[in-house]
Amino acid sequence: MKNLKLQAGWAVLTLVSCLTLACSSQEGPTARLDDYHSNHPKAWFDEVGPNEYFNPSATPSWRINETCDDSGALSIVSYNIFHNVPFVTDFGDEMEQSLGEVTRCADVLLFQEAWDYDDIIGDGPRTALAARGYSMLTPSGQYCDDSLGAIENDCSGLVMFYKRGTRLMKELGFRAFTTVNGPDVHKEKGVWGAIFSKEGRYYYVFNTHFTYGGNSHLDGDTTSDNSRISNMKQSLELIQDEVSANQASYPPALVILGGDLNADFDPVTRPSRGHQLLEQSSASTAFFDPADYRYMDAVMSSQETVGFKSNWVGTAIDTGPNGMATGLTGDLDVMLIGKPGHFGTCSFGDIQYSGWAPVWMTLDSGQRKWPYYTHSDHYGRWLKVTPGC
Repeated sequence: MKNLKLQAGWAVLTLVSCLTLACSSQEGPTARLDDYHSNHPKAWFDEVGPNEYFNPSATPSWRINETCDDSGALSIVSYNIFHNVPFVTDFGDEMEQSLGEVTRCADVLLFQEAWDYDDIIGDGPRTALAARGYSMLTPSGQYCDDSLGAIENDCSGLVMFYKRGTRLMKELGFRAFTTVNGPDVHKEKGVWGAIFSKEGRYYYVFNTHFTYGGNSHLDGDTTSDNSRISNMKQSLELIQDEVSANQASYPPALVILGGDLNADFDPVTRPSRGHQLLEQSSASTAFFDPADYRYMDAVMSSQETVGFKSNWVGTAIDTGPNGMATGLTGDLDVMLIGKPGHFGTCSFGDIQYSGWAPVWMTLDSGQRKWPYYTHSDHYGRWLKVTPGC
């Protein structure tokens, strides 16, 4: 009902504006994107409405990071939507359309913290993504909905969407982590996957969200760090078990683990905390560190700054409604590609890798801003990889 009212309101506003200004639906925004609006994304959203705001032709400050020419490759987006913070509880139009734009050409979408599936089905992106050719997949036997309002209880918060043309061959098992601590003890954190087929190749894709604990990002809290190390070990065990059990019927072209690992992968400072996580869990022999992609002639998005990570350039931080950003870098999802020698997959050729987008830039591109209407403490990842077989 809320979304219907919003859509009706925008329709009336657009009609009145066009009647007043004699515009047509093809003419773009009824207001001019000036320097003030360029530096104030919310003011511009309030001025023009969602369809124009998320349209790069109408709003040139948007920079959408996507690929539509992905034949012969697999493209994936992974994003922690932090669905339980108040301003996205209903997964409002702003975030829905923003996600819709960036995911338009990805084969598989991995979401974490999708605590309340009712919101995703009733108010969220399922309908919009279905219109773009996506189907929704949740772990078997799980339905994240609590009538008492404790939407995080006993729920993994994991969701996948897959695009038409990328066929679901088999859902793989969900394994709940046995080691969690802090605020995560009442959640069913775990790892879960599926086998997809595209253009005659089989792809094993896994989605996870590691323990946040008392101190996130492998920051030196022993109990929390040990939980994340255990989470990585258990994820690798599940992936190895599933590949072994299914490879005869579905020979894997690639194995990919995506999600929020709460350990930052930073190739500038070696070793990064993410690399330490792989080393301490004995997973470095199974997965490439994303830092390695850069040395495999990966194509970096123009939105990647020097240092191979997505952050803001300049001094401003996001002033979005949640107000949770504390610095110039945020909590980034990660995509780990399995090593062919470990999983028996194909070698691979072209890699493209970047931070989740779209992003907002000022008119003169002097300062880049992440979208006002996304949770400013989490940024996702986009990966496109071409198997060499």
